[in-house]
Amino acid sequence: MNDHPKGDTTMVFNQNDLRVILQPGDVVYIRVLSIDKETSSLFNLDMGGGGVNTTGEVSTALKGYTIDENGYVRIPVIDTINLSGLTISQAENVVQERINGYFKNATVILKLLNTKISVLGEVNRPGTYNILRNSINLFEALALAGDITQYGNRKSILIVRTINNENITFRVDLTKENIISTEQFYLLPNDIVIVEPLPLRAFRLNTTTISLVFSGLTTLVTTLTFFNSVLK
Repeated sequence: MNDHPKGDTTMVFNQNDLRVILQPGDVVYIRVLSIDKETSSLFNLDMGGGGVNTTGEVSTALKGYTIDENGYVRIPVIDTINLSGLTISQAENVVQERINGYFKNATVILKLLNTKISVLGEVNRPGTYNILRNSINLFEALALAGDITQYGNRKSILIVRTINNENITFRVDLTKENIISTEQFYLLPNDIVIVEPLPLRAFRLNTTTISLVFSGLTTLVTTLTFFNSVLK
């Protein structure tokens, strides 16, 4: 942050209330806690014994309920519930109300499972990272990817966000001090962060290509000149 005040000046920023909104394609984990084990086993997909251990996206799909294209999840006994457009806490309350209509003394826990981000481009460790929180900030995401390389353009960080099957893109300038207080500073699950290269990086790559072309042309001209002198 090049324009951050020098000296002992203290700056306070309030983190924006960036709420995660559920949408079609999300996978939610729903656990129902009850004294009655049979009641709990009806809803908890990960309680079956002797199953094959799986990891990654396969495990996520098996342990969660996927919100369909119409915004609904299908839960045993209580049928379908529309969760699209709700926050995590709102969805948990909706499921809790439906459960209360069938069972007494049951507690619902609902979490979003597909909490991952991807960091690509000029970083030291590009890839997809699973996060344990509903959101992280841009600095934390870059730290997971090993920071920006010397060829990364800190003034042009592209963020791709999918909302209701539509891709929204915006650029962030990390050299600006006020980036911390903007909504774009905080990432949501499934965001893609792309660190674009500096113009110098592109120029160096093109220089190599241009050098090879000129080298080839020089060789061709030298060869033609030699044969021309021999023919004379």
